[in-house]
Amino acid sequence: MFERVTAEARQVLALVPRYAVAAGRSEITPADLAAALAARPIGNTAGVWTTPPSSEPAEPTNVPSGGTAPNKPPRFNRAARAALERSLRVALDEAARHVGTEHLLAALVRGGPPDVAAGLGALGATADAVDALLARLAGKPGAEGPPEDPRAANGAGSALTYTRLTVDARAVVRQSAALGRAAGRTNVTPVDLATALALYGGGNVARLWTEASVPPPQPAAPINDFAALAGPTEQVLGTAATIAREAGAAQVGTEHLLVALIRHDHPEVVTLLAGRGGTAEAAAALIAELAGEPGVEALPPAARRPWWRAMPSWQVNVALSSLAVVLVIVVVCVLGPIFGP
Repeated sequence: MFERVTAEARQVLALVPRYAVAAGRSEITPADLAAALAARPIGNTAGVWTTPPSSEPAEPTNVPSGGTAPNKPPRFNRAARAALERSLRVALDEAARHVGTEHLLAALVRGGPPDVAAGLGALGATADAVDALLARLAGKPGAEGPPEDPRAANGAGSALTYTRLTVDARAVVRQSAALGRAAGRTNVTPVDLATALALYGGGNVARLWTEASVPPPQPAAPINDFAALAGPTEQVLGTAATIAREAGAAQVGTEHLLVALIRHDHPEVVTLLAGRGGTAEAAAALIAELAGEPGVEALPPAARRPWWRAMPSWQVNVALSSLAVVLVIVVVCVLGPIFGP
């Protein structure tokens, strides 16, 4: 579903967890979805509201005062997940190729809890207003931007870039996807990626951590659907690939993921990594120390080069020239007596 969500609807969904955190809850409810929609009047639903938007809760840091492991992000509860599923069905009923803010709103108004529907109606989002909005749009994207294509040929979330990740970097990405699924989301956020990296106990970044890592209960499954990496996490992976290329590395390791996450400059990500010892200065020093070499990390078997391709070009040229001289000598020594005088 998430790959069909418009840019505006993604903004709303990114805001939703703040309401659960502000209320001290570990689960996201339909009321949180409704509050985020009303507080951020953007896209196709901007004209529905008859009251000014309320202030949005502050963005949580998810880092305790002691600077240890981050709190778990809130999960969507069963009712909230049902509302998201209804929004997809509304989009399908409208023959829309996207899931926009209007479909999220319609799902809550038509099938949400009575108190949530009543609260939305009091703000202007009545059932009649929503029906009129859907009829006017007729399945078109309206004022909302189309969803991003997670399967772009050169996208960082594509299998092409994924094959360059070292064994340790792959493990981090897999664990970040597991964190996203555990939180009830279909996408992987930079916070998921940073959390998985900060809690990883191997690879080149292990030497930077100032606290013991927390291994996952079981290894995460391989990633087969790269759509989960679309969006900001895809941009982080793309930055990591660029950093690796600038460092002269043939692989993308955990050290490149670390620098890319720091450059992403998300406050929660930077605070989380710095609390574990992954500061910008430490990451830059690690990149300089490795100088493009894989360090303790290994490329996945599919991406490992044959030994002759790993040799510098001048060594290859010398070896070929030597082999040619040896072949000439052998030919002269073997065929000379046969065809000679």
